[in-house]
Amino acid sequence: MESIPFDTIWTLLAPFGEFKRRRQACMALWDSFSPEQQQDIYARIQGKLQRGEFVHDNPYFAIEDNSRAPRQPRTILQPPTNYAGKPLPRGCEFYFAVYNGQRGLYKAEDVKAHNMLNPQKFDI
Repeated sequence: MESIPFDTIWTLLAPFGEFKRRRQACMALWDSFSPEQQQDIYARIQGKLQRGEFVHDNPYFAIEDNSRAPRQPRTILQPPTNYAGKPLPRGCEFYFAVYNGQRGLYKAEDVKAHNMLNPQKFDI
């Protein structure tokens, strides 16, 4: 895949006024991306401009803002079940661990997902 020449993105962004002075900084930023990343950034900016969506007036920020993949929605973790004193489901691995300051007995996947402190394997 070929890299996109800097002048191509510079022309697309058409900076004006004080932003024309950002050329050197923009060129250094642009050159820091792989050809694949440049293609992706260019296509993202071009698509936004065609759809009339916001693209930052400052070309440096326009490039930087469009250099990242769209953010994925964050998964919200449900509180884990503390199985201390409760019947244990079969086929699960359990650990004693600290969650929200309290020690309890949790499934291994919950210990990992919640980054619980001081996990110690529980053997039946």
